[in-house]
Amino acid sequence: MNDTAALALTAVLLGGPAVMLAPFLLARRSSESHADTTAAEIRAQQRRQAAGREKELTR
Repeated sequence: MNDTAALALTAVLLGGPAVMLAPFLLARRSSESHADTTAAEIRAQQRRQAAGREKELTR
């Protein structure tokens, strides 16, 4: 057994399911954060475009 396998086995035995699920929880949190940020940017862009169209219609 190499060092990496021994470290992984030790982490799994000590941490149990938490160690195995941690990468999935971190990935989920990261993707949700990215989705929230992207949605806010899209809403801001749509507001800017809507404001620009109103000016064109009033000319």
